[in-house]
Amino acid sequence: MENKQDRASHMQYIRIVEMKNGKTNLEEAAPDFDQAVPEAGHFYMGTQCFQCENPSCVDVCPVGATWQQPDCITVIDYDWCIGCRYCQAVFPYCARRFNWKGPEVPAEELNPNQQYLGNRPRKKGVIERCTFCIQRTRDGKQPACAEACPTSARIFGNLLDPDSEIRYVLEHKKVFSLKEDLGTEPKFGYFMD
Repeated sequence: MENKQDRASHMQYIRIVEMKNGKTNLEEAAPDFDQAVPEAGHFYMGTQCFQCENPSCVDVCPVGATWQQPDCITVIDYDWCIGCRYCQAVFPYCARRFNWKGPEVPAEELNPNQQYLGNRPRKKGVIERCTFCIQRTRDGKQPACAEACPTSARIFGNLLDPDSEIRYVLEHKKVFSLKEDLGTEPKFGYFMD
């Protein structure tokens, strides 16, 4: 409801993928699985836009419809997007989604708190992706996924604040990102004890 995604299109900003134990290759991951989980010999990982410092998706947009804000949040202007899907082709984290049809969201489910570069309704024929709930984070709130997570496994914060929870995690936990060797410098990572 936060991002006005219709239920019929199965649009997902966060995709849970199934991988075989010992593997972290997104190209080999199964994004659609219907068996009971956990499946023996497998693990599950959420993937989404990694909000990179050097986003390859920005460089390939022929019309400048996607760019990086000063705070490193990459955005898309859905009115400028021509749907060429170049950004989807070069995006290393399988998190950009193409709208094959127009959204159908009942009026009572439309979030009245809209932001032009964030959660306003997207039209057919454009790319969309996670914006770290720009309509919330610009007001000092957590992204909806972090606020809703029942186990507090999602942490969002200001990397420049030495007293923030995210800085604590970076200093005291094992943190990694996928495909770090690509030089995109992702701002989204995974942590463990």
